[in-house]
Amino acid sequence: MAEDGAITAQERGDSHFAFRGVARVFMVVAVVVLVAGVILAGNFVHTGSFLPWLDDDARSSAAVVGPAPDPSGNADGADPAAASQTAADRVAAEDTRLSAVAALGSTDPALIDAWSTVVLGARNGQPTGYSLSDLVALGAVRQDDPTTFTLQRNVVVRSGAELDLVAPGATLRMTSSPAASTSIVGWGGTVRFGGADGSPLRVASWDDTVAAPDTDEGDGRAYIRVRDGVLASTFTDFADLGYWSGRTGGLAITGSGTVDATAQLENSTMAGLHYGFFASESTGVGISDSTISDSTLTGIELTNGGHDFRVERTTVRDSGSDGIALSRQSRALSLTGVTVEGAAGWGVRVDGSALADGPTTGGYGLTPSSEFTLVDSRVQDNRDGGVRVISTDKTEIRQSTVDEDRTAVLVEGPLTGLAVTNVDLSSSELRGLDITGRITDARVSDSRIVGRRIATEITGAAVVMTGNDLTVAAGSAVELAEDARADITGNTFHGVGQDAVAMWAGSRSMQAENDESDWTFQWAWVGWMNEHPMMWMWALVLLIPAIGLPVLWRRRREHRRLRELLREALLRHGEEQVAAYRALPTPEPLPSAGPLSSATASSAASAPPAADGATDLPGTPHTVPPRPRAPRAPATSRPRSFADLRTGVLEGRTFASLREFAIAAVVEGGYSVSTISRLFRIQQWRLQQWVDDALSVDATSTRGLR
Repeated sequence: MAEDGAITAQERGDSHFAFRGVARVFMVVAVVVLVAGVILAGNFVHTGSFLPWLDDDARSSAAVVGPAPDPSGNADGADPAAASQTAADRVAAEDTRLSAVAALGSTDPALIDAWSTVVLGARNGQPTGYSLSDLVALGAVRQDDPTTFTLQRNVVVRSGAELDLVAPGATLRMTSSPAASTSIVGWGGTVRFGGADGSPLRVASWDDTVAAPDTDEGDGRAYIRVRDGVLASTFTDFADLGYWSGRTGGLAITGSGTVDATAQLENSTMAGLHYGFFASESTGVGISDSTISDSTLTGIELTNGGHDFRVERTTVRDSGSDGIALSRQSRALSLTGVTVEGAAGWGVRVDGSALADGPTTGGYGLTPSSEFTLVDSRVQDNRDGGVRVISTDKTEIRQSTVDEDRTAVLVEGPLTGLAVTNVDLSSSELRGLDITGRITDARVSDSRIVGRRIATEITGAAVVMTGNDLTVAAGSAVELAEDARADITGNTFHGVGQDAVAMWAGSRSMQAENDESDWTFQWAWVGWMNEHPMMWMWALVLLIPAIGLPVLWRRRREHRRLRELLREALLRHGEEQVAAYRALPTPEPLPSAGPLSSATASSAASAPPAADGATDLPGTPHTVPPRPRAPRAPATSRPRSFADLRTGVLEGRTFASLREFAIAAVVEGGYSVSTISRLFRIQQWRLQQWVDDALSVDATSTRGLR
């Protein structure tokens, strides 16, 4: 018996090896291995690598600009000073050259000697036209064969002059190498490129040292720019031009603040340019029936207060940044029949945000720009999303398709006037349509919108939604948040989720005549778990201790209760023993031993013997010794707890140990050995041995008393 009164393992008959500690260690190791396996498996599923943080490719991102020049690199024949320049230094040097050329006369020898530049200007104050043959005559162009020409010097076209490079089927190579690069700049004049249908003019950079186009932007590259003038192109292919900045981006027009530049590009291609097309402070720009591909940065960049832009039937693909971008208070952009795909940023990004929110040194306006229209167009497979509109009033998107992995259309306020009509918007990962911010007078109608968890999300805006077909994989067809308001009428909802229209944070909606026949109810937490399938495994891992902890707590509580009961029993037993000891009578002294009288001896001799052979002494009371106890008849009811045993003959009894309790339940209570062994959780043979030992002790005590 243990000191605390509990039955020892030996008394219970447990002889097996104690493996509790080993089991605990095994469980800890199993949980660690399981967690590590979950993490590694998740990494492999999402990244294709078990340890993506050790993968060099995972830590690097695609460069959006060309590599920086190697300061120690120096091509054969290149100027060491030029080789050490950065791309930004080269742009600054170009600005210095153009400023110096603008201050010189068209016949000044310094143009050739110092700046290697040929200036084309008006003759006798009259507008003058120049052709490719004139450039050959002036030494700016070298003719290599009947259809191949090489630009050897920079060309500047001043106001009043027009350079007509119309040569169907010809190729104009613009010298471009680490040593020096050439450019064609319209400084107030007009520059026109032209070919013919099926026989375009090709204009590209060319490095004579490698006899190939110049694809390295880090050391500068040939470019075409018109400042305060006109750029026109028809059936012309531009390739591998531009570097670093917008004005040297390849094919660019820029205004000076007082005069706006303009451009008309038709049936042309721009491939591998730094910017496919760049326009700053420009007006009336038109691009039609053209293709812009593989731009290092934006395919079409319209910025710095330009207005009246029109892009029609044009494809922009595989841009290193956004496909088409309008920014810095530029306005009135119309995209019709446009395809934008494969951009590393947004397909179309229109940012009409005000340049200031208060008085500024530049005196910028406080109102957003306006008028963006996307019609009959397709935007797809762009990394950041399809169409993003920021603070642009009078935005209209209609009869177009936007299919993206991420958000298809994101409209951010504040703005007034939004119309999304008869469009097909779908996102496989995020939302088909996201309208957020202070947006008023917004309407979404007759459109098909598909999202993963949310088809249309409205945050803090007021929107009217009518006649739309909205589909979501699992979540909400429409979700409103941050005091959003929506009138949702006559829409059809498809998908699975807790609410087809979910509202949060003070949002309100008016709903009528919506069709939810194809909507299946599912608890939100189940949908969230399905979207994160690894959480089911985590839940299973956490379920094991979640179930085990209550069991352990209950077991500990029962053990504490048993210890309290045993302690109370021991205390009561001790008190009873002390009380019984104090209540014993004082024994009378025995008579002195002396010779028995003859009468006494005679009486003793004639007394009959006792039943067990003992002889009572004369003058002493006759005492009948107790009989050995025998087990009582079996009880009729089967006890289920210790409380059931404390009835009948055992009621109110206290025991010094569970062993005495068990023996008394069998011997005095009349219960079977098998019943008590199961209740006390001890082996049956052990209890039988205890009972036998107790009965034998009683028998021995009885014989001793006789």
